Amino acid sequence: MANPVFVGMDLGTFKTSVASSAGYRDVIPTAVGWPKDHIARTVLGRDVVFGKDLAEHRLALDLVRPFEKGVLKYGDAANCGLTAQQIEKHATATRLVIEYAVGMVNPARGDAGTPVYGVIGVPSQAGMKNKQFVMDAAAGVFDAVAIVSEPFTIAYGMNRLTDTLVIDIGAGTIDICPIYGVYPADDEQVTLPIGGDAVDEEFEKLLKARHPRVQASRNMVREIKEKYGFVSDVGEKAVVSLPVDGKPTPIDVTEPLKAACSALVKPVVEAVCNLIAKFDPEFQQRLRQNIILGGGGSQLKGLDRVIEVALAEYGGGRVTRVTDATHAGSVGALKLAMNMPAAGWTALSAKTKAAPGPAPKAVPMAAAA
Repeated sequence: MANPVFVGMDLGTFKTSVASSAGYRDVIPTAVGWPKDHIARTVLGRDVVFGKDLAEHRLALDLVRPFEKGVLKYGDAANCGLTAQQIEKHATATRLVIEYAVGMVNPARGDAGTPVYGVIGVPSQAGMKNKQFVMDAAAGVFDAVAIVSEPFTIAYGMNRLTDTLVIDIGAGTIDICPIYGVYPADDEQVTLPIGGDAVDEEFEKLLKARHPRVQASRNMVREIKEKYGFVSDVGEKAVVSLPVDGKPTPIDVTEPLKAACSALVKPVVEAVCNLIAKFDPEFQQRLRQNIILGGGGSQLKGLDRVIEVALAEYGGGRVTRVTDATHAGSVGALKLAMNMPAAGWTALSAKTKAAPGPAPKAVPMAAAA
């Protein structure tokens, strides 16, 4: 049996980052585009569009973000508000994103003799149905998989496996997870249903309220936030060029941008304090002094400092940003995959039939770490 390729994946709401034991890493939008008609199909020259081409050709595409709003909900048809056809399309999009991402970092793709084992990070409080939805989507790509919480992969990659609190700010959710030497139980983790998408929506609303004639798409709003986003007093203004009645015009977006970004602070601090309060008093101080801030939202200027200030009345705290917000989760997931014992994997029958040799032992997902 050929040596396996190990893959770590942070399956995010807006972006998916991936890293492999072959030495490759990449990041793509968590989205799939299908040409809207035969003209678009002819122009694009393909049936499915991924990556940077999604933004460039979005007007010609039926674009699907399977985890939009950060809720891994499409495994529960009764509660998702989608038709059966839409659910199937979201499931297909999830499978295609996983397949495309793995193909980008796996030089052995197409070789049936090389097994692929993957660790996939999902929001902390994703339920069993949600995790099964991801596993079903991964079945045609991986021979075996482990599903773990995204904050845990960040902590694992940084070797911060004790006395640590991870805050992972993604596009759709904010996940808060205490690490104290074992894999945390589900009820010890917190998932807030807000994130970068909510900031974008609020910023767009406030911007248009202040400048009604400004024309700005959601992509333009997101790019402004990613470049200028802040929550503290930085002493400088964010001035950008935006169309006003079709004419590029300098617009001061400082106040609406700060207000939108700052909306994350209070829910995060309250959730952190409530979670820490559940632990032994001696352990509470250690957690507050070792907070890791990850995810794309961790890059908002001043967020680490604002959280520290807010924690002062609770005994103080120390917040450290990850050095690579894009790949911290996927690199940690890869490290976990390469150290995973055989009992930690769940075999996926869709591919293991083609792989020679014994398959990894199938175990409950709770044992994934």
